[in-house]
Amino acid sequence: MKRILYALVMTTALSGCIPRYATIRPHYEVDVRNPAGEPLPTAMMWVSTGRSPPGYYPAPEEFRADRQGHIDVEKKSQWENMIFFLHGTNFYSWGWCIEAPGYLPRSGRGDEIVSPVILTPTTQDLRCRQAHYADEYLSPEHQ
Repeated sequence: MKRILYALVMTTALSGCIPRYATIRPHYEVDVRNPAGEPLPTAMMWVSTGRSPPGYYPAPEEFRADRQGHIDVEKKSQWENMIFFLHGTNFYSWGWCIEAPGYLPRSGRGDEIVSPVILTPTTQDLRCRQAHYADEYLSPEHQ
């Protein structure tokens, strides 16, 4: 039995990689409200994912609030190889932004959001930068 275990360990070490289950997008669950505590059903959340190395930045993903101003983003994971070499393992980072017409966008980084998110009213027409990136990414010039 010891020989079999030793053979497995050596095979893994010599192959230079092992599989790992990586989180590609974390689970977010957030309620979006105005300062009076009323839900904002027009709210949208943009989630952007970055992977390094190599620098890989897919288009931001858009998620819409339901009638109660609740946004639920499903976690996404996948199997990938963890390579025992310089820059061989992928590290993921996330950014998010929540917007609604007539309100200032709120943004942050990481895999946690403190709920509820209270958006501040404004007279300006402001959008999340991820929304601009998505528009650019989906434009005919980019295709």
